[in-house]
Amino acid sequence: MTANAGFPRLETERLILRGPLESDYPAVAAFMASPRATFVGGPVNDEFATWRAFLAVIGHWSLRGYGFFTLEHRESGAIVGRAGIVNHIMWPEPELGWHLFDGFEGQGYAYEAAVEIRQWADKSLGLGPLISLIVPENERSVRLAERLGATAESEIELMGATGVVYRHPNLSAESAA
Repeated sequence: MTANAGFPRLETERLILRGPLESDYPAVAAFMASPRATFVGGPVNDEFATWRAFLAVIGHWSLRGYGFFTLEHRESGAIVGRAGIVNHIMWPEPELGWHLFDGFEGQGYAYEAAVEIRQWADKSLGLGPLISLIVPENERSVRLAERLGATAESEIELMGATGVVYRHPNLSAESAA
């Protein structure tokens, strides 16, 4: 089955943000097996573990009503990465996160997607201000969080690593002002 009925669809100037499709699996598996996945539990070379993680993204949507979007390049149809909101049982609250696939970093796609998702989460779900959990060594994500206006709030121990909780701006308060 390839349909993704029930998932919201968001659009930006260059991206379509949609629910996951089975046809996305090869791109996700390549990402998870690569060093790019170091800060998100990888690299993972066990195909079944990767498949379960792929299915968990779909399950997160079913359980929470939000999750990671697949980022599809509007013109080429290429899968750029994933971004969205997760709230795993060990997370303190919903987190805005992003993963860019090889060849798509440094072009503003994560920023573009994060801005759109953050606005959607605020207006449609009443979520916010969101957090992003980032290990300090993930310098690109730290820079992106700061570019998005997030500020370091505290440290947290997650999955055997110390991370920093970055708090995003309160969009509802900003729009009310």
